[in-house]
Amino acid sequence: MTVYKVGGLFSGVGGIELAFKKAGCEIIWSNEIDKLACETYKLNNVSTKLIVKDIKIVQKSDLEYVDIITAGFPCQPFSLAGHRRGFQDKRGQVFFDFIRILKSLKPKAFLLENVKTLATHDNGRTFQIIKDSILESEYSFIPFILKASEYTHIPQGRERIYIVGFKNESDFCYS
Repeated sequence: MTVYKVGGLFSGVGGIELAFKKAGCEIIWSNEIDKLACETYKLNNVSTKLIVKDIKIVQKSDLEYVDIITAGFPCQPFSLAGHRRGFQDKRGQVFFDFIRILKSLKPKAFLLENVKTLATHDNGRTFQIIKDSILESEYSFIPFILKASEYTHIPQGRERIYIVGFKNESDFCYS
């Protein structure tokens, strides 16, 4: 069985990485800036390299090649609960740092996670920019919306958007 190597961006306490770990993947590194989230992450992931620094200064040399990159980039700029400033909010702009790292490392695949309203933010213009950025990076664009409570035992009622992409499949676009 192939063991895929995974790297996580915007890792928080490591929820996305935990799912990949439970699926049999090896988590090689994670990046997070929030000090308290990092404390929890370290307690639960003692063998994972945790890069505690702003994504804007993370360089290819900080990271090891992985097969899959995960990224749960900040949702506040796109959420109905926030100010909905999108890419005008510096937290929203970090999506482009994900793209920078994706282009640099060229993993086989990626998984993005965010709020459902990312798809409709700014009348769909934000989502179009995300889609175009991913396709221009030579990855497929496969978005879908899930409610965790329908697929797990987690009592989470919020729907989330997930975007999956595979290297050298930019001719495949589902949206």
